[in-house]
Amino acid sequence: MKAAAALMLMAAMMVTGCTKDPNNGGNNSGGNGGGSSPTTEGIYLGIIGFNRNLYTKEIKLLNSSSESEFTSFIENLNADNLTGLYYADYQGLKKLNAYPQPPKLKNVALVTFTDGLDNYSLSDSETNPENYGSKLAYRTALHNKIVNELIHGKSVAAYTIGLKGNDVDDEVEFQDNLNKLASSNSNAFQVSNMNEVTQKFKQIADSLYSTSTSVNVKLDVPPGYDEGTQIRFTFDITASGNPQQSSRYISATYKRTSNSRILDNITYGGLTPGRTSIESFDKQNGFYRFPFEDLKDLQGNPISQTSLNKVLLWHKSSNGIWERETEFVPANSIVTEEDRNSALIMLVLDCTTSLGNDFSRMQTAAKQFVHTLASSNNK
Repeated sequence: MKAAAALMLMAAMMVTGCTKDPNNGGNNSGGNGGGSSPTTEGIYLGIIGFNRNLYTKEIKLLNSSSESEFTSFIENLNADNLTGLYYADYQGLKKLNAYPQPPKLKNVALVTFTDGLDNYSLSDSETNPENYGSKLAYRTALHNKIVNELIHGKSVAAYTIGLKGNDVDDEVEFQDNLNKLASSNSNAFQVSNMNEVTQKFKQIADSLYSTSTSVNVKLDVPPGYDEGTQIRFTFDITASGNPQQSSRYISATYKRTSNSRILDNITYGGLTPGRTSIESFDKQNGFYRFPFEDLKDLQGNPISQTSLNKVLLWHKSSNGIWERETEFVPANSIVTEEDRNSALIMLVLDCTTSLGNDFSRMQTAAKQFVHTLASSNNK
């Protein structure tokens, strides 16, 4: 009978995808050869839900095939009493550090949502493995780990989202939790409702995607312009528009050598500044091709295909009038290469009863966070 009961318990845990003790959870890392080093660039995600227990979804490559595993895990989380916030983040950092390094790793992130104060992590040697003497000492030590320790050679970008629960009686400690469990105060967000939680999750997910993906763009320029000709690529106007009114552009001075062409004094309007001088030896179909690496907008997002479809090339004639280069056709004159890097992310979720009706809304917000990351990983 005892053996049968044990089998039934194991089956139930497999269905929910939740492992109460993260130290003896199975290796659900998938996409990394069953525990060997992962070989695919992309978003690698793990999830920890916490109350007086920890519920762990081990780190795994997140894509359209695995997204349902993560969302099902979130759906099956249960609320319970007591808040082991510090222990959850402690374990999150530990798991990020223990996971094999994905190829071309660019970002390591810890994203924590909580509605309350920690009242459990000092309980015993399991939840307080380094024997911190107070809550302040515990969260301060976590902050030092976040700020000073590297994971696979990368600094940790730690974000906190705090929705203050009705049971929070020490607002100073609540805010200090958010600040110390974030890598900077600017990454600590105190919100007033679950709609704001959803917005912050999306904002963080978009940021993690944009910083782990680079779009390299190669733009063609005719070889026959005079030395010193002013040229401008515009990303936001029509052929009948005025390039001087463009709010998103790349301008440069055209220079000639015997076997190459140079774009010099490059300025970026409405784009994140890049190289100020580029020399091209690459001649394609009679045009010189100039590479612009990691082209992003001012919000740090990779330049979109919509913007690239609008690119026009202009040059200033000898009488100072801007003229459009009619032989520059985006379909033929632009080459884009998406340089996909990897991000290693741990999502830590408060699953305490103090959330009340907001618990289900938190689950919805967390699932949307996963969906945003999964969608970006499939682009």
